[in-house]
Amino acid sequence: MLTTVPMILAAAPLIGYFIGHWIDKKAGTDPWFMLVFLGLGLIAGARETIQIIKKAQEDDRDESD
Repeated sequence: MLTTVPMILAAAPLIGYFIGHWIDKKAGTDPWFMLVFLGLGLIAGARETIQIIKKAQEDDRDESD
């Protein structure tokens, strides 16, 4: 489970970047949507990583009991 953390930290901002870039090309608002979605991707990746680490710690505690 913890091996997915680097992929999440890399993929979430990249997906946000590409979505924002696509919207910017369609709307002509370069670079605003790219920056917004990149930020949202960073936040989503960090949030998911924190949840995975918490779950891994809980599973580790359960196994040691």
